[in-house]
Amino acid sequence: MAKLFTKEYHRSMPPCIYCKTEDPEKFKGVEHVIPRSFGTFGAKTPTLKCVCDDCNVFFMKELDQVLARETLEGVTRYKKGIYSREARPQTKLKFSLAESPEVGDFHGAAVAVDGTTGKLMAPPAQYKILNKQTGKHETYRENQLKDLKITDEVYGKPGERETGIIAPSHDALDAFIKKLHEAGIPYKEKERYQPPFVKAMEGMPDDGVSTLEVTIDGKIDDTVKRALVKVLFNFAAYNLGAVEMLKSEWDMARNFIRFAGETLKGRVTQKPFWDGQETEKIRFLDDSYNLRIENQNGNVVGVLQFYNLFTYEFILLESYQIPPEQEVAYRFTPGQEPFIGRKMTMPQYLKMQRPE
Repeated sequence: MAKLFTKEYHRSMPPCIYCKTEDPEKFKGVEHVIPRSFGTFGAKTPTLKCVCDDCNVFFMKELDQVLARETLEGVTRYKKGIYSREARPQTKLKFSLAESPEVGDFHGAAVAVDGTTGKLMAPPAQYKILNKQTGKHETYRENQLKDLKITDEVYGKPGERETGIIAPSHDALDAFIKKLHEAGIPYKEKERYQPPFVKAMEGMPDDGVSTLEVTIDGKIDDTVKRALVKVLFNFAAYNLGAVEMLKSEWDMARNFIRFAGETLKGRVTQKPFWDGQETEKIRFLDDSYNLRIENQNGNVVGVLQFYNLFTYEFILLESYQIPPEQEVAYRFTPGQEPFIGRKMTMPQYLKMQRPE
C-alpha cells in the first residue's frame, strides 16, 4: 500500500516545498518528518531534503518548540525520558496544583514543568484570590496583574476577601507586593493565608513540588495546529514526493504552515487510530506516534496521534484525491524503525468472526 522508509531523494534541486526558494546554497541541512525533540527511529528516521534551511530554522523556533513544550503531547514525552535542553516555564499550558492535603493553601497555584527533568518547578511569585461567584481560587502572575479587576460582587468586600501571595523567598514576596500596589490592587499583610506561603516555600525539599498532583489546561490555537499540520505535510512529502507537494492544490496547507495563512479545517477527538486494534475503552499505552494520509469524502485527510492521546484530523486538500496506492499509515516508536499499517474496511476481530 505504501513505500517503505528506505528511499532516497534524487533531485536536480527542486524548490523548497514550503517557500519555493530555488537557491541551491540553502539546502545544506535536512528536515525531520517528526521533530527530533520527539526522538529518532533507528537507521530509517525519515528526513526531507526538499525543505530549505531558512524554513527548517523557522520551523524549529516557531513550531517545533511549541509542539514539544507547549502541548499535552510535548510534556508527555518527559514521562518517556525525552527531555528539553531548557527549563523555561510553559506559556500556552497552565499547570495548577490540585487540591489535596499535601498541598494545603497552595492548591490552585500556577506551576510549570522543568523540561530538563520532567519535574514540577517551585511556584513563581503570584497573587491568589477567591472568586466568590465560582467558589474557586484564581492565581495571577506579575504579567497578569494588569488584567485583574477586583470588584465586591465577584471577590467580596474589603476585609472579607480571601487573598494571599505565593512567593519563593522573602525578597520575591516584597517585590511582588510592590507590583500589586503599582497595579492598584489593595493588599494587606493581615489578609495573607495561614501559614504564610513564603515560609512554606522555604521549607520545601530540593525537588520542590515534583510529587504533587496537577491539573493541566491549554488551548489548541493556530500555532499548535500549524505545528501538527507541518508533521502531516512532511509525512505526505516523504511518501508522495516533492513534485506532488509543489502542486498549487497544496498551497492552502503550505501557506497555513509557513505563513500563518487561512486555517485548515480539522477536528480533535479521542477516537482510536488503528481500526481493529483499539476501541473507545481500550487504548495502547505505548511510546508511539501514529500518522496517516488518506482519501476521505473527496478530500485528502491527514491524521496524527501521539502517545494514544488525542487524535487530530485535518483536511489537507479539498476536492482532491491521491492515488489509492499512495494512502499510507505508519507507527513510529522512538529508538525503533517505523513500520507500516494497513487500511481495513472493518476491525480485524470482526473479520475473523464473520461467517462464510
